[in-house]
Formats: sequence, structure tokens, C-alpha cells
Amino acid sequence: MSTVKGDTTAIARFVAWHLELGAESVSLYFDAPDAAQIEALRHPRVKLVACDDAHWDRRRFRPEQHQLRQVRNATEEWRNTRHEWLAHIDMDEFLLPPKSMTDILADIPNDCAALRVPPVEQLAGGEGRLFKRTATDAGLKKAALREVYPNFGHYLRGGFLSHLEGKILLRAGGQPRAEKVRLGIHMAFWHGERISNRITLPDLPLGHAHAPDWETFERHLAFRRSKGSYRNKIGERFLLAELLDFLEAEEGEDGFRMLFSEVAEATPSLIEKLGKRNMLLEYPLDLEGPLSRWYPELLR
Repeated sequence: MSTVKGDTTAIARFVAWHLELGAESVSLYFDAPDAAQIEALRHPRVKLVACDDAHWDRRRFRPEQHQLRQVRNATEEWRNTRHEWLAHIDMDEFLLPPKSMTDILADIPNDCAALRVPPVEQLAGGEGRLFKRTATDAGLKKAALREVYPNFGHYLRGGFLSHLEGKILLRAGGQPRAEKVRLGIHMAFWHGERISNRITLPDLPLGHAHAPDWETFERHLAFRRSKGSYRNKIGERFLLAELLDFLEAEEGEDGFRMLFSEVAEATPSLIEKLGKRNMLLEYPLDLEGPLSRWYPELLR
């Protein structure tokens, strides 16, 4: 499931990819509902929820922060789903399984309640098929980041612009609908504590198209710095936020360009450095094929 806001075709690509992987259904909660967009995405295996005033009135209030709206929607979906597993991911995130998802989930121990899927960040200019891992996930020490990203590696957690926490799949179907379970952005909680009977699936990465090109990175920059993943959180020191402030003051847009070019573009130099360190993942993320099969009308 996902709380979505954005381009109709981009949302359809997200839906089609996961239906192609074998998802029994995909639930979309529209944060800024538009009747025409919802109608364009209608499909028998897609649940469409308009998060309008009536939606939030039934839930007493609309959280101001979009992150809180996401987790409210995800928790509600988990409590009502009829499926065995629920994935809570964003519309720019794509599961990249090495084999059938059915086979992967069939091998999960019965006493496991949650699966963590680690992120890999898509590189711009790699035809959608090149992703980078964190140094930690590649079995390397933090010092490797300065070798790969000589100017900015010190300021980036794991060498990523986006999150390192990954996302989860939470077991649901056939289990009691526990009122004390709550989904977060990156984790699930039981009585306010992280669910402990969880495992990480290193061979099931989550491809994050966080900055697939410069235009996308630039378009989302202001929001991410003020309300999203680049902001300085109260009581925390987040080096990326400080770096962006410095680059803006000293270099302006050219500084942001330098950062993007070094850490997010599939240049020959970066591809070589990532490849030598087992930090490069090649995966055929073909979004147009599934789109043509599940939403052919959007291609006309």
C-alpha cells in the first residue's frame, strides 16, 4: 500500500510493477484526491481511497504532517487487509526480488511478523537499471564512502541522499487485528516498541528512485529541506541538511549540481568505484512493460 500524490502515470507504473510481481492487490490512499486521477487508476485489483475531508472527519482529524497521514493510512490498511502480508512503501520505491515473491514469502518462518527490505538508491542516467548500495550493506567500513565520494562522502549517511532504514512487509492475514500494532514509515510497533520478531532480507532490496534525474532532485529540493527527508530534525544533527545549507550559501544551484553529479549520477567513474566495492546493483527495472499490460489506456 502507498499514500500517493503526484503524476498519474508515475503512480500507475508503481502499481503495475508490483501487480506484475504477484501482489494480490495494491491499495492507494490519495493525499490530494482528484476524481479524474482516481478514475484513471481504477482496476479490479487496486483499492482506491480518497483522503478527502470526509475521510479525515471519520477519523476525527487530519494530521498536519504528511508522514503522520502516511502511517495512519498504513495502520488502517493493515488492520483491514485480507492478505497475509502488507508492504508499506512509497510510489517511488520498487521491490526488486531475485526470484518469485511467492517463493520468497513461502520461506519466511511462521513466527516472523515483519520483514525489513534494505534500500538501494537508483542512479540517474543508468537507464533505470543501476542502483547503489550503502557501504555497510556491501560489508565495508565507513571510510569507503570518502573513497567513492571524495567531496561529499563525509556528509552523507551511507552515501545516500535518501533513507537508509529501508521499509517493511508486515504479516497481517489470519492474525488477530491487534489494536496495539502501529505502522511507522520504516518500521512497525507493538505497544510502542519496535516489533522484535523481524528479519532483514538482504537479497530483496527496495529500489528507491529518489532522484532519478536532476530535474526531479531540483523540483523536490525545497520541500524535502523544509518538511521532508532533508530537514534538520529537532535534537538531531543531520549532516546532509547542514551540507545543503552550506552549498546554498556558498555556491547556490551550482553547489547542488556538484553534489548531485558526484553522488547520484551514473558517471563512468562512479560506476567503476561502486563496482569494485560490491556497492553496485544492476537490476532490470522495466516499468514500461508492466504499465502497458496493466494500464494500456495510459499509453494511448
